[in-house]
Parts: sequence; C-alpha cells; structure tokens
Amino acid sequence: MPEPQKRQIACKARIADLVNGKYVKEEGWTPNYIITKQGKHISRVNLIGTVISKNEGEQNYQSLIIDDGSGSIPLRSFEKNETINNTEIGDIIIVIGRPREYGSEKYIVPEIIKKINNNKWINVRKVELEIENLKTAELSAKEEKVIVENIEPEEQTKSIISNSKLVYETVKELDSGQGVDIDDIIKKTGIKDTEEIIKKFLREGEMFEISPGRIKILE
Repeated sequence: MPEPQKRQIACKARIADLVNGKYVKEEGWTPNYIITKQGKHISRVNLIGTVISKNEGEQNYQSLIIDDGSGSIPLRSFEKNETINNTEIGDIIIVIGRPREYGSEKYIVPEIIKKINNNKWINVRKVELEIENLKTAELSAKEEKVIVENIEPEEQTKSIISNSKLVYETVKELDSGQGVDIDDIIKKTGIKDTEEIIKKFLREGEMFEISPGRIKILE
C-alpha cells in the first residue's frame, strides 16, 4: 500500500511559464510537474485569468480556455463540473489545479474554480509574481515550516495543525462576506505565527486576498 502523498502547494504562476516550461513525467505515485525556465517545479498551480473560450461540445470532458495577459491555457474537467457550466466568456476566475500534457499541448485539470468580480485582480497577480520572483530565495527558506521554538517534533506537528485549524476557523467566524482584516485575525487568535500560517494558506490556494490586507476562504 503506497504512503499517502503530501498535498502539493498550489504555486502562483504566469500561464506563459507553464506553456513554455518542460513537462516531466514521474514514476509511480510521485506527481508529474512542469519545470519552468526559472527552474521552478510546479505540480499544482494557482492561476487567475479571463475566460476567452468555452467548449461544451466535447463528449469526454468540459473545457474552458483562460488568458492572463502572458498567454492562454485550456482547463479540462473529466467529471461534471457545475462551476464550468455556470462560467461564461469574459468571466475572471481563480483556478487551483494540476498541469497536464497531451501530445504537445499543456492544459490544467481544475480542482477549484472560483469567479472573481473585479478584473483588477489580474493586475494584482502580476505584481504578486514580480515580487515573488525577487524574493524567491527568502520565500523558499520560509515555505516549509512555521517555527515553534522549544517543542519536541511530534508536539510541534500537533501544535502547527492545531494553530492552522484555529486560524482557518477564525477566518470563517469573522467573515461576514467582505473578507477579514489580517490584524483582526491576529488579535482574535493570539497566535504568534498567525501571519505565517495565513501566508501558507494563501500559497496553497485555501485562501485569497479579496483586497490588500483582507482575506477570504476559497470555497
């Protein structure tokens, strides 16, 4: 029985980075990934783009094509997806999914699709990616852990899980529909590493910034 795979982080990326990257197939249960020209390995991706095409005529899958200004890429769902049914050309969406390749064409199998009502989010994402490229080394050093001092490894793991759950539930509790201010979350939880936990949720695509400093759970 293979060991369960750790859920991969949903990396924010430009569509062009995926399209121009190299698709790598792994053996066994190791996830396939795209390696970008910058050397980034992406097995799960977080994209924001505008729907420019919708194909409902395929017999085996539903399909959309999205564009983020750097390029376009298809989304293909091999299971019935009501969100795709309700998505129209011109809609701006955030997508969490896994890159795949058929022949020479890359595409995304979506796990989550969420409509966004403000087209400025595409520009926000461009700025985020520019900042991320400048801080790659710093982010990679922080990406894998939330530091909890003077706790044994097993207890540390339990503490991280407990704190993450508390932060997640606090966001749900405080959000009346317009997102929650990060400072309010920090005050409510009283956890020292609340900001790092929130950053981890953002990188994994579990939450997103609805406006600067305010976050929502992606449901």
